[in-house]
Amino acid sequence: MNQKSLVEKSTSILRFAKGETIIKQGFVASHILYIEKGLAKLDVTNDSKLSTLKLLSSDSFVGIMCSFACRNLDFSAVALEDTTIRMIDMDLFLNLIKENGEFALRLMRHMSSLTNDIMHRTSRIASKNVEGSLAMILKEFKEIYKSNTYTLPVTRVGLASLAGCSKESAINTLAKFHNDGIIHLKDKSVSLLKPESLELIIKNG
Repeated sequence: MNQKSLVEKSTSILRFAKGETIIKQGFVASHILYIEKGLAKLDVTNDSKLSTLKLLSSDSFVGIMCSFACRNLDFSAVALEDTTIRMIDMDLFLNLIKENGEFALRLMRHMSSLTNDIMHRTSRIASKNVEGSLAMILKEFKEIYKSNTYTLPVTRVGLASLAGCSKESAINTLAKFHNDGIIHLKDKSVSLLKPESLELIIKNG
């Protein structure tokens, strides 16, 4: 049996509804989780403050860069839409790394890329004003859905959490973007009318 078949036969599929917690911070790391379909957010809580590290779409590992660091997971993950997760036994995954050098190298590169992305995202969000950080989030969803028109998978509170601002600031900024003709907003439906304007806001905000 080849390694791919071994993984497929030795894993479980779990389905999470929108809003369900996939991983709770502090749980023991017994499996590697892989999103086969859906969307989730990766959060960490420090000093009672929740911060979103990254949005995770289909074909993404969930927090793999933390999974080998300590026995207890130092992050949480929540489904933003109905999400299908493949659970891979940790011991099986470690054996694959030991036995397959090419797989280990690709995994190392993947983890390095993820760490780099998270560092830059966190730094950029922290350095932006409300308009700049919210524009970044709207662009992230554009890239995830590969469209200038999409339905927000989060509430206004959730959007504020992603952008690191208050609910009121998020609502007021969305209204400003709408009134300025940069986006069209109706309930949770968003159309980016002037993506180039969002890019300028991200650059200068």
